Amino acid sequence: MLQRRQSAVLIGTTLAVVLLLLLTFFLLPGTNTPHIRLADPVPGPGEGDGLSEGYAIGIEITPDNVQAVIATLSRLEYYSREIRQTHYWDEGLSSAHRTAEIWVAPEALRIRWDNSENMLITAEAFHLWFGTGRVISRPLTEGLGDSHGQILDQFQGIPSYEAVLELNPTQIRSAGYTTRTIDDEARYTIYVSTESPMLGYISYYYICLQTGLLIEVVTLDGEVPVFRMETLRLYQGPLSPDRFALPSA
Repeated sequence: MLQRRQSAVLIGTTLAVVLLLLLTFFLLPGTNTPHIRLADPVPGPGEGDGLSEGYAIGIEITPDNVQAVIATLSRLEYYSREIRQTHYWDEGLSSAHRTAEIWVAPEALRIRWDNSENMLITAEAFHLWFGTGRVISRPLTEGLGDSHGQILDQFQGIPSYEAVLELNPTQIRSAGYTTRTIDDEARYTIYVSTESPMLGYISYYYICLQTGLLIEVVTLDGEVPVFRMETLRLYQGPLSPDRFALPSA
């Protein structure tokens, strides 16, 4: 009888410990919340850092002047890149990813999402198709104009860094230089952190000095991630016209 009681106590104790571990794993707030590494400020780039003339070399970046410095940057005319967007919910414990390949030239912009959705924008029309399916086309009355980079940001579904230029300066919390890595290469960037007056979200923008591209955006609710866009690969140079061709009928 005593041995049977001891066995029952041992089993009960074991079950209680297992239950406590499960509750700790699933219910404690913040468990497994992903950590996103933000900006580590670095000194501004100097001569010999591989930047061409006209970049913000030797200029100290502050919240007071960062908008004026960003306004001097210009995007590459020809490039391709792969981006990944991540949306978080459930206190950052759940997330969904979406990737896209992007090709950009002065006369055309193309985006191919990982679900085979394709968007092609030219000076004459906007085209949409899935895989090798039927192409839906709509004319563009005003063409691409000088703002085609901002148009591309909008079609990617990411913030445009022109939005930083339109902010009230009081919304800018911090700014400076940092580096972000793409294709195992460290890229000098200007970072800007801003605060949404309505939601209180903090957003970090990373703008590449060498390319003039917005290469990463991170939005946080306190320390909990809400959204992230990051550049996985980046190619600078002429692109094949085939990248901007519509699928055969």
